[in-house]
Amino acid sequence: MTARLLGQNTLAGGLRTILNDVIALHGAEFGNIQLAIDDDTLALIEHRGFDEPSLRSLRRVASDGGAASARAFAARKSVVIPDLSKDRALAPYHQLANTMGIRAMQSTPFIAAGGKCVGVVSTHFANVHTPTEIEMETLQQYGFVAADFIISKTQGADLAAVADACFRRLMADVAA
Repeated sequence: MTARLLGQNTLAGGLRTILNDVIALHGAEFGNIQLAIDDDTLALIEHRGFDEPSLRSLRRVASDGGAASARAFAARKSVVIPDLSKDRALAPYHQLANTMGIRAMQSTPFIAAGGKCVGVVSTHFANVHTPTEIEMETLQQYGFVAADFIISKTQGADLAAVADACFRRLMADVAA
């Protein structure tokens, strides 16, 4: 996975590689990557399997919200939800999850050297599911590499502008 990622020359190519690898690692049906555009906000920058209304509802997530990605971002550790219907904090997202056919998920922060969280990757499952310990350990290690890659491709850039450009690309791909 690391070799595939480090072989990418662009942020967009790297994000696709990261998400494809993590979805394959977990055997998930859906996934997304969110970029930390500041200390309080995650912005959607890559996805697999989401429709336009879902993308719009997840465009920005506040770090103090109940979303699994917000909790992973705030705690700087993975959040695994084996059955979404039993997670009260996700109640605002239950209708969206039911419409998409999502029953379980995990969110893992990408932590760079020095402890900075640069984003979160989430995988979503059609059935009640818990990733294995080895899958989660592998993802955590890959997350360090992914964090460094994202930093290398966004260094010095306005992260909100980067996120907006990525989101426009996602919306154009959904419309096509």
